[in-house]
Amino acid sequence: MYKIGILIQARLGSSRLPKKIVLPFYDDKSILDILLEKFDQLKKRYPVILTTPNNSEDNILENYASKHQIDFYRGSESDVLKRFIDTARFYEIDVIVRVCSDNPFLDIDHITDLIEIYDKNKLLDYCSYKDNKGVPVIKTHIGLFAEIVTLAALEKTHKETQDIIYREHVTNYIYSHPQKFKIHLKNAFPEVFCRKDLRFTIDDIDDFENLSELYGKYIEMDSNIFKTIEHIDCNPFYKLPMIKNIKKYSK
Repeated sequence: MYKIGILIQARLGSSRLPKKIVLPFYDDKSILDILLEKFDQLKKRYPVILTTPNNSEDNILENYASKHQIDFYRGSESDVLKRFIDTARFYEIDVIVRVCSDNPFLDIDHITDLIEIYDKNKLLDYCSYKDNKGVPVIKTHIGLFAEIVTLAALEKTHKETQDIIYREHVTNYIYSHPQKFKIHLKNAFPEVFCRKDLRFTIDDIDDFENLSELYGKYIEMDSNIFKTIEHIDCNPFYKLPMIKNIKKYSK
């Protein structure tokens, strides 16, 4: 038997937009509030843990965990890989659903889908979605998906490399070395599979303001991402800032 847990990576010390995840984003709610509310149903089945740096400026994040009745763990700021390993070990989690906290449009249905994929392929080390170029969505600007990785795969990464990029980005070493790990990447849904002009992740104030405005439309459309994408395609007001920051923050 194995234990699945949802680990949400969060910090306030962003250099591009400090405290972005706790700023008012929509209807007086922060991005973090919106994200944690999405897990209200899943937390009945899986532990949900906010994993943050052990810095005084991140103390407020513990209040968010308490407010939303989820677990909390503090660890290394620079070695995020070790923080995830330590969090998983502390809560005795074998399989990690890794979530980034700057993606307010995250689709919970696709998290459930990923868990089902893992349950049917228990020998996997890593599973997520990919675009039409075969690139894992975590390396794109889509910002709608999570990824699943085993604690064993993270521990193997920890032993095999000290490179800063792999310590900071947690799963990069795994999908960059498919010969060493069992990896499954499912095609992202058709509406985003071939798209290079959609950006639902937040780095700076331009992203924040654009997506905050868009989120209101998203709610008006019953949180339907497909209708939201159609709306974006009809409105350069949203599309142009997305394209600008995709070029600016090319991965």
